[in-house]
Amino acid sequence: MKYRNSLSAMALAIASFSNQAAEPVKPPFKATSISGETLPTGKSPIYLKFWATWCSYCLEEMPHLQGTYEHTKDTLEVISVNIGFNQNLGLVKRYMAKHDYTVPTIFDERGELVKKYNVTGTPTHILLDSQGKEVFRSALLTDELKQRLSALK
Repeated sequence: MKYRNSLSAMALAIASFSNQAAEPVKPPFKATSISGETLPTGKSPIYLKFWATWCSYCLEEMPHLQGTYEHTKDTLEVISVNIGFNQNLGLVKRYMAKHDYTVPTIFDERGELVKKYNVTGTPTHILLDSQGKEVFRSALLTDELKQRLSALK
């Protein structure tokens, strides 16, 4: 009888562990994009770029961000985060439309993501693995960032 109970307990523990492994990964945050989508989906690693329309480096890097988004849609979740400081939603939407940028964009009006990720300047690039853990951070678009992005394609 004792042996049977031990086997039952072991089978229950294994089944419980298997169910936990099969559960989808919870996204590291939830936000709504300027087009109304809930981000991130939590299905893949995430590339966050924090930026502002008044930041010249940020604007220079936007074509690269758009290109990365277009070429990695199936393997990487690319998200643009406008920091909301001295910005407004209308300005950000007009800027994105004017340049035909379709990369999902969050307007961080209250600075919640800026605080969560301890962003102290723009641009800031952050890579999160599929578990939501930060694996890389860069202040500018560097060769190392490009290499890490290429490895995720």
